Amino acid sequence: MKSKKAGKQRISQRDASTHIKRKRMRARLVTEDPDLKHVRSVTIRVGDEVEVTRGDFSHPNSVKADTRGKRLGQPRGRAGVKAKVASVDTKGGFIFVDGLTQTTADGKEEAVPLSPSNVIVTKLYEGDPVRIKRIVDRTVGGDSE
Repeated sequence: MKSKKAGKQRISQRDASTHIKRKRMRARLVTEDPDLKHVRSVTIRVGDEVEVTRGDFSHPNSVKADTRGKRLGQPRGRAGVKAKVASVDTKGGFIFVDGLTQTTADGKEEAVPLSPSNVIVTKLYEGDPVRIKRIVDRTVGGDSE
């Protein structure tokens, strides 16, 4: 950290390289896997299963019809969504989850962007064993020689 000034911090976040922004897209990991019990957070990747914890798609009591929305004073609906990550927008800092769409003014369906801080990763993508091995190895309890 070169500066303590908030404005300079925001500028450095905005102007960071893409590979640096990618590493900052992390979310908390909550899983029953004993190998991962010491892992606190992971970088989100396509295929990971997540649960939305904040925002319009998080609260169980906010299940409403799709015709309602924030402008009418009600939440959008589909509460506590648990689904796979469909895509990751590194440049914008957003993730897109399967099944989370909203209708645009001209009737098209559009994916809803979510911040990685508003989700919890519940299951890692199994297709990359090297990634899982790296995550397990960096833990306190990861005893692989």
